[in-house]
This record gives sequence, structure tokens and C-alpha cells, in this order.
Amino acid sequence: MVPLVLFATAIHHCAKVSANELELGPQSKFPDGTALQINPIQDLNYKSKLDILNMRTYAINVYRALLIGQYNATQSVFGEITDGKPWWGMAGQYIWGEGQRSIEGMSEESRFILNPFLLVGANPWTAMIWNKEKITEDDLRRYDFPYTWLPQSLRFWPSAKMGQVVYDVTGFNQRLRQYADKIEKGDENNHFGLVAYNARDFGYDYMFISPTQSANIENTDKNKDVVQIRHYIHTGDSSKYPGGCNNMSPAIAQIDDIVYTKLPARATVYLWKQRPPSVNAKPDLTFVVDLK
Repeated sequence: MVPLVLFATAIHHCAKVSANELELGPQSKFPDGTALQINPIQDLNYKSKLDILNMRTYAINVYRALLIGQYNATQSVFGEITDGKPWWGMAGQYIWGEGQRSIEGMSEESRFILNPFLLVGANPWTAMIWNKEKITEDDLRRYDFPYTWLPQSLRFWPSAKMGQVVYDVTGFNQRLRQYADKIEKGDENNHFGLVAYNARDFGYDYMFISPTQSANIENTDKNKDVVQIRHYIHTGDSSKYPGGCNNMSPAIAQIDDIVYTKLPARATVYLWKQRPPSVNAKPDLTFVVDLK
């Protein structure tokens, strides 16, 4: 678990452009297939940018062998975090929606910020499916309440320049069925988007979901070109909470509406540091999102 305390190597500023580089290839000292720890979601409300980036840096330094040089958070990704602001909460994002209750629960963005090697994560369309009148405080206190998919495992194969995250979507759907009488709409629970600012923080600015290497998914955007990753964290007004919240922006249509047609499913994402001449160019890294 990522500790909440500050530590001696505190970051005082962000790098303007990504100077972070993963140690990939045959020279890597990181054992292939190693499982990385999945850090739990946490409450980031009202913390300073420094505190949050220290937590992220600690999580990275646990696996220093995966990194070349020292980590510095990238300005274009994290530079616009505002000190002392609230964040969209899990209960806020997935149950209550915008307004006064939007910041309730653990901070939903912590699932990505505190798991920095989750280069590309899945973000299912399970927000606002609930009948708010039927949700109880006992529901919200349950550690396994089905807000959203959470990573089950995360692994890297540096020699093959590949990473993989696995989500137990079958188990999540089983938990949803336990609350069937409290769900208002469930016809889009097989839709998901991809969140890739962790890839951007490590210098991978371009991505493409390979249709030939993926399985049982359909991209509703029908995108056939390389996508520039523009995700970053800033203070926005999407929550309609007074003064705004720290949250991720912007929407990226090419990767925001993907459908799994059956399980298991796989989205194989190619990542590049520079824009490749075509989607058929050899990727700098391949990151696989598996839904089981």
C-alpha cells in the first residue's frame, strides 16, 4: 500500500516534458512476468499536489528496476493539479453525480495515479446506473460495492516490451446482479473507455488499439488511425462542486466507447513515443488490457 506520509525525496516540481523512461529490452534487470502490487484506491481530497506526487513517486520507486534514471512527474500530465482541492469520489462519480455529493468516497482517479505502471487502464460505463433512492449507507460501507472495474493483476515482460492488466469483469458482473433491484439502467455495462495518462507520463504519447491482436471487442468510433494521448489532470468544473475538483480531461472519442461482445475479451494497445508513420509500425511497447 502506498503510504500517506511524505518522504525525503519529495518532488518540488514537475518535468515540463516527460523525461521518464522504462527499462525495456534484453538489458532489463526486471524479471519477465513479475506481478506488480495493485495499490488500493485512496482519498485524495484536499491534499497538496506535493503529497499526491510523493505518493505516486513512492509507488514507482518500489519497482526502480523498471525505470531508467530518476522519476519526475510530467508537467503536461500533472502540473495543473491544484493544492487543497477535492476530487471526484467513487460514490460521487458512480452514484450521486454532479453537485454537493460528487466528492464522496475514495477518489476515483487514485486507481490510476497510485498505480503508475498501469499504463492503459479500463474505465467502464458503470456511472449513474443506480437508483439513488435505494442506495443505503450500508451499501456504501461495503468494501466490494461494485462501483467500477478494478485491476486484478498487473505484469510486465520487459524483454518483450509488453505489459498486461487483468480485470475480473465476470466477478464484477456477478456482484452487480446482487444489487439488481437498485439498478436503473444496465444496458451499457459492457461499454468502457481507456485511460492512458500513465503511458503519457512515461513518454508514450501515441496509441492504437490493434483490431487484429484484440479479441471480442468493438470500437464504436471505428478509428483506424493513431491516437494522440492528451489525458491530463487539472481542476475542472465537471463535478459542479463549488470551486471545482481535480479530475482528468479531455474526452477522447477514439478510445472512449469500446464494447466487449463477450468474455473473455482483450484490447491490445500499441504505444509509441513519437507519432509512427502508420498503425502497422512496430510499437515501442505493447500493453494488453484483458477482461476475464
